Amino acid sequence: MLELISIVASLVICVLVPIQASRIRNGWVHKNFAGDRPRFLAVHRKQFRMLIWLGLVFGILGLVMAPLEDHPGEQTVKVIAAVIWFVVSAVSFFALRTVDKVADADAAGRQP
Repeated sequence: MLELISIVASLVICVLVPIQASRIRNGWVHKNFAGDRPRFLAVHRKQFRMLIWLGLVFGILGLVMAPLEDHPGEQTVKVIAAVIWFVVSAVSFFALRTVDKVADADAAGRQP
């Protein structure tokens, strides 16, 4: 059951992160964010870095734990979940690269 929750959560992350990165690149700032655009970018860069490491850690743990399973089919589920977490890491890496392309002058609202 935990593997199923992990797979669903990681698939949701894989869909939402690129959407969020493109919105941020196009100038979107959440209306409830208490700060300016450069601070908003910094917070999301930190979030994307955290997702990169989280995907790597869960992916490695899934691959390490897969051979230890006794039930039939559990190894396959753990490997699939690990691969999806590696995809989360890759998607977050490319989202970070997308947000990093936003210039600081543009982030502050000034024209370059």
